[in-house]
Amino acid sequence: MKYFSNFPKLITSDGKGNVNLSTNLLARVNLVPSLLKNPALYYKYTMQDGDTPEIIGSKYYDNPYRYWIFLYGNNVMDPQWDLALSNLNFDAYLQNKYYDAANSNNQTVIAYTKSTVKYYKKVVHTYDSGTQTETTMKYNVDAQTYANLPVNLVTTKYFDEFSYVTVTETREAQDIYDYELQTNEAKREVNIVNRLYAGPMEERLKSLLST
Repeated sequence: MKYFSNFPKLITSDGKGNVNLSTNLLARVNLVPSLLKNPALYYKYTMQDGDTPEIIGSKYYDNPYRYWIFLYGNNVMDPQWDLALSNLNFDAYLQNKYYDAANSNNQTVIAYTKSTVKYYKKVVHTYDSGTQTETTMKYNVDAQTYANLPVNLVTTKYFDEFSYVTVTETREAQDIYDYELQTNEAKREVNIVNRLYAGPMEERLKSLLST
């Protein structure tokens, strides 16, 4: 978009030597200082496979060039890596990132990522009957510690006949594939700025850039 032709650029990398040049939309101007702090101005949206900032701009603001409103509302500086990848791009990302390791183990990328552990975790789940609250904490551990952890250990401490705390200790191993998929899916829920603010934001941007 012409507004951003003179904005500074960001250079990002995928960790394999491939770089991406993005426009830093958050630099130089502060459109609406309260916007990013006011959840009442947003709709929550789960990105669908194939969604792009331009498609969302068309869908919600009737103009693909208003993609920047979506990026600004989500504090996104690098659309390629800060948003959820499509299924096709996710597969390509795995191939690019893990091909060498998989090949050295004589495996396909899918087989390698699903059979190689990324993290070992100790999981502690606590239930407090007094407050009727549950909490789950996960701690990274090494492979040896993981092997010595209980598969399922439940202990209960009673304070009186009506009040007790139950602690359940388990373990889990997360493979590379599930880690990468979970990381990608966590980026799928985004904010959509209410379309009522699209016009005022655009006028505000023009005003700031003309000064």
